[in-house]
Amino acid sequence: MPQPVGIGIDIGENQIRVARLRHTSRGLEVQGLGAAPTPSGAMSGASVLEPRLLADGIRRALRTANISGVAAVVGLPGRAASSRVLELPAMAKEEMKTVVAGEMEHHRMIAMGQGTFDFLTLTEPQPDSRRVRVLVMAADKKLVDDYREALRLAGLQLLALEPVSLAAARAVYPALQQGGVALITVGARSTEFTVFCNGVLRYSRQIDVGVLDILGGQSNAHVDATAAPVSQPAPVTAIPTLERSGGNLQTLLFELQRSLDFYHREAPDSERVERLLLSVDPTHVQALDQQLQTSLGLPVTMCDPFADLNAGAASDLNPAFAPALGLARRLLEENPGAPQMDLSITGRASRLAKVAPRYLTWATVVSLVVVFGGMLLLLQVYAAMRHREAQLGQAKAELVKVSADEQVRTSEAKHAQEAQRIVQLRGLPWSDILFNVSSSMPEGVWLTSVTLAPGNSLALDGMALSANSVATLMEALTHAPLFRNPEMTSLQKNASGASSALVKYQVKVQLVVPPPAGAAAAPAPAGTPASPPPTAPAPTGGAL
Repeated sequence: MPQPVGIGIDIGENQIRVARLRHTSRGLEVQGLGAAPTPSGAMSGASVLEPRLLADGIRRALRTANISGVAAVVGLPGRAASSRVLELPAMAKEEMKTVVAGEMEHHRMIAMGQGTFDFLTLTEPQPDSRRVRVLVMAADKKLVDDYREALRLAGLQLLALEPVSLAAARAVYPALQQGGVALITVGARSTEFTVFCNGVLRYSRQIDVGVLDILGGQSNAHVDATAAPVSQPAPVTAIPTLERSGGNLQTLLFELQRSLDFYHREAPDSERVERLLLSVDPTHVQALDQQLQTSLGLPVTMCDPFADLNAGAASDLNPAFAPALGLARRLLEENPGAPQMDLSITGRASRLAKVAPRYLTWATVVSLVVVFGGMLLLLQVYAAMRHREAQLGQAKAELVKVSADEQVRTSEAKHAQEAQRIVQLRGLPWSDILFNVSSSMPEGVWLTSVTLAPGNSLALDGMALSANSVATLMEALTHAPLFRNPEMTSLQKNASGASSALVKYQVKVQLVVPPPAGAAAAPAPAGTPASPPPTAPAPTGGAL
C-alpha cells in the first residue's frame, strides 16, 4: 500500500545522503535533501563497524534538511552484497525461491540461516529451451542486523534494504524505458553497471573501482564529523589523468568496456546499448562523462532524478541523490515497473510490527470473528459430509444391485454362447475340414496323417520335397477360411528309405469351428498319397 511520505537513506563509505518525498496536489514533491560525511570509524568498506557512530551520522544528515520520520528505506552498497547469475528452468516465483535457496547453498554464497537473499529474472523463458537467467543477491545476517541497529539508534525503523543500483534505476526509470540504456552508478569504492532494454533489467555487474579510487584519496572521505562542519561543501576536483589516478580510472574504463562487450555477446537478440546514463557526484569529480564517452564511443548523459519531481525548496539538485530519491520512491510505490529487491530479512514484516500497536484492538476483533466464522464453517462442512455419506451409501447399494443384475446377464450370455458352440460342434462335418486341408496343399507336399489335437487344433503330418514347399503350405493355411494361427512344430530330413532326400514335417493349426464331438482322427484327404514316390527328386535349396 502506498505511503504518503517516503524517506530514503543512501549510506556510503564517505557520504550519507537522505531524501524525503511526499504526495501533494501538485504531484510528487521533494520535502528535503540532506548530506553529511560518514563518521570516521563507523564504516569499513560496506560493513558497519560502529552502529552508534553511523546512527550519529544519519541523524546529522537528517538535521541538515530538517527531515523527520519513523521509518526509512536504506540503500545497500554493491560491495555489501554478493551476487550471482543463475540459469534455471522456467517456473513459478514461489517454486523458484526454493530452487534459488538450494543453489545458493550449493554455491556457498551465504551460510544456511545466516543471511538473506532476493532475486530478479533477467530474461524471459525461450520457447526452445524454457530456461531463464536469474540475478541473485545475498547479504550476511550480521551486516543486515548492523544496518537495522544503526537505524534504530537513529530513531528510525528499517523497512527495506535495497541495492543502490536498483534504487538509482527507480529514480530515473522513465529514462530507461526506451531502447537499450546502461546506467552507471559510481559510488565511493564501487561502480554499479546495469543494462535495461525498454525498462526491463537485462544485465548487472559490480566493478570494484569508485570515486575514492579514481581520486587517489583526494576526496574528504571519512571526515570526522566532530571536526568538520556539516555545511562545509566538498571540494570540486577535476577528473585526474590516468597517471594521477594510479591506473584506477583506466581500470574502470576497461571493465566498463568488457561489461558492454560481454552483454552484447551473451544477449545477441536483445537491443544493443545505445546510450549511457551516469550517476556520480559532480562536486567530487568533473568531466567523467567526457572520459566515458571518449573511451566507450557512446553518448553519455548525467542522470536527472529530479526530472519528474517538484523540487520545492530544495536547492542542491545533485545527481548523486539518485539512489536516495529512488529509495524514497519505493515507499510511495512510484514507478512500480522498476525492478526491486529487499535484503532486510524481515522486509514488510517489520513495517507490520511498527504499526501493529495502533491496530491491536481491531486485530483482536477480527481474529475473534475469524475464529467464530471458522467454527460455523466447520459445522456446515460436517453436516454436508454426513449428507454426502448417506448419499454414498445409497449409491453403493444401487451399485451392488446393478452388479448382481450384470452377473445374471453375463451368465445368460455364456449359456447362449455354449449352446451355440454345441450346435457348431454338431454341424461341422469332417468332410469340410478335409476339403479345406486338401485345398491348401501345394505341389510337392504330401500328408501322412491328420490328428485332432487338444484345444480344437489339427496336427498335419507329412512329407515334402523341400522346406520351401512346407513354407508354401503354411502360407496357404493362413488364408484358409476354417484355419488360423498355423504353427510349424517339426521339420527334419527323412533319415531312411529311398525317400531320404525328402523332409518330414508337422504343422498345427487352430480350427475356427471345432469338428464333430467324439472325433479323434481322420484319414488323409483324397488324392494325397500316404507317402511320396520313392523316385522323387531331391529338393534343391530347401534342404535343412
